[in-house]
Amino acid sequence: MDTNRFKASHDFSNLQKNLHNNPGYSVESYSQQVKDYLHDMKSKNQEATKHGFMTHAQKSAKEVWEEIQEIASEAWEKNKNHSDEKK
Repeated sequence: MDTNRFKASHDFSNLQKNLHNNPGYSVESYSQQVKDYLHDMKSKNQEATKHGFMTHAQKSAKEVWEEIQEIASEAWEKNKNHSDEKK
């Protein structure tokens, strides 16, 4: 693996940079999700709780992680035999 070509956007140790490069993961985007959750619970005459929202957010994150795993697996299968090639 050519670690010199490791993209900075994939540097998991640099959370602030990752948050900046992925605007979907920001307080503002989650604020909208909270508003949507509160509205949804109110329309169903149910109590909105932080725990309920966090459970909802966790499910959302799990779905995203599953998509990432599928994409990463596909990339692995597509490129695993190219390890001997020079770029």
